Amino acid sequence: MFIFTIIYITCFAVFGIFMIILYFRKYKGLPIDIWKPGTAWTRAMIYFSFCNIFTAASGTLEQILSQPLFTAEQIANPYWLIYCFFCFVYIFIAYWFLWSRMTLTFDRKYFLGSEICFGILWGFSTGGLLLSFHHLWSLTGVPSYVVYLLSFTTIGIWQYFIQDYFWDIYVSPEHDTPKSILIKTAVCHIPNVGICLGFLTIWGNYVIFIIFFVSALVATTIFQKFPAPWAKGNFHSPMVKQGIRGYPRAAGYLGEINKNVDKSIDIRSI
Repeated sequence: MFIFTIIYITCFAVFGIFMIILYFRKYKGLPIDIWKPGTAWTRAMIYFSFCNIFTAASGTLEQILSQPLFTAEQIANPYWLIYCFFCFVYIFIAYWFLWSRMTLTFDRKYFLGSEICFGILWGFSTGGLLLSFHHLWSLTGVPSYVVYLLSFTTIGIWQYFIQDYFWDIYVSPEHDTPKSILIKTAVCHIPNVGICLGFLTIWGNYVIFIIFFVSALVATTIFQKFPAPWAKGNFHSPMVKQGIRGYPRAAGYLGEINKNVDKSIDIRSI
């Protein structure tokens, strides 16, 4: 397993370095108010490389590969079944229904194949990174409820900065309003982490925790109509506002309803 981990880290390090070189040679200097699919995919691949390197280096990948999906005792336990089912139902309602209804697409076209692939990569990479926080805290020997609280806090801080100061500016095209950002955070993101992290803390199913995130992020990729890297046209770049120390952070769309906004969405209702 040690050799496999080294190979895994090396492959993602080489891939990440290649993406960084590609980015600096082809996309460096792109203004913040211009969004291009190729640039967004390259930035995402750099981030995914980092996530997977961290997951492997932390020892989390070894646990993912060595653990069964579930044990015979778990599948025979009604409480495990109920909690697992509840997590999937919540993800479906929160992301495949509510999140999709609160998302702007600006008449972008579907690229279903690339959207599913991107969502799987995003879910596995992000899920693995967040799982690693829990894994590292669990190694400290503190009680499980303390592991939960420390993991939840760490995940919350990480996701806040990554989403607001990186992902929703430099990777995702515009898909939110100020109101939808607040609602999604309160109704989808925070409860999802809390519920799924609780399942992980109680039952320890690393792979299922990853599947939870894949399920959620495949939905968000599809419903924001994330363009394929070869997509052509003009895309609405994310609107920003001043954040900590003056750094730009995601603000959400503030414009009026117009022909460029997906007709199935009424901004006034978001």
